Amino acid sequence: MKGMKCKCGFATVADKRKCPRCGKTMTAAEWLDEGKVLSFEELQVIPEGFEAPSNLVLVSIEKGPKVICWTADRLKVDDDVTISEKGGRLVCSPRTEQKSELEEKKLKT
Repeated sequence: MKGMKCKCGFATVADKRKCPRCGKTMTAAEWLDEGKVLSFEELQVIPEGFEAPSNLVLVSIEKGPKVICWTADRLKVDDDVTISEKGGRLVCSPRTEQKSELEEKKLKT
C-alpha cells in the first residue's frame, strides 16, 4: 500500500504534499497490505452501488495510517486482515492461517 508520511508521524494513503498536522513536506511511503481491525460496523442500509452485505472496517496498518475499508465479512476487533483496492475502494478480508509478509519480516529482524 502506497501513501505519504511526515516526519511528525502523520501518515495517509492520500496523495498529500503538505502535512495537515504540521505543514511540513511529506514523503512517499509504502506499507504492507495488512493490518488489524480497530473497529467494525455492520451497515443496516447499504449505499447505492454496493452489494449486500457491506460493512465498514477501521484498520490500523503497522507503522502506517489508519484506513477505512469495505468488507462482506463479519470481523471483530484485533482480527488480522489483508487490504486490497477494488474499483477505487479499499476492501479488506480476513487474513489466512498462512504466515503473512509482516510476520515473515518480523522473524527475519
